Amino acid sequence: MSFLDWNDEAILNHPTLDKEHKKMVDDTNKLYSYVVSKKNKKANELFFEIIENLQLHFETEDRLMKESKIPLYISHKLEHERFLSKISSLQKSIDAGKEILSVEHLKLVKTWFYNHMKFKDRALAEFLIKHNIQ
Repeated sequence: MSFLDWNDEAILNHPTLDKEHKKMVDDTNKLYSYVVSKKNKKANELFFEIIENLQLHFETEDRLMKESKIPLYISHKLEHERFLSKISSLQKSIDAGKEILSVEHLKLVKTWFYNHMKFKDRALAEFLIKHNIQ
């Protein structure tokens, strides 16, 4: 059983976004397995890698949004910044030994991911497809 599902709800039909989102789903599922099996060192290392990949993904989306001149660019970008700040803060707290990555943390990520896909990234993908921007 996977923690995040790669299904019709997640697929946006934009090759670049889908490829990066699929990697995030796969990595988060691996992270979940580390967390539930209490492999804290592996979990922390993978979490750090996921954050780095997330930064790169947000940069990709930012570039695509600027290139396409999509309306509501600022709100989408701000949502990325808020989420990245939140999980970066969690990473610092974990590194400092103040917190241990838990399933509860991952549930927050899951909720954010599906909501962001539904309300922001789906509209972005549709706009990019309409304007033939890959």
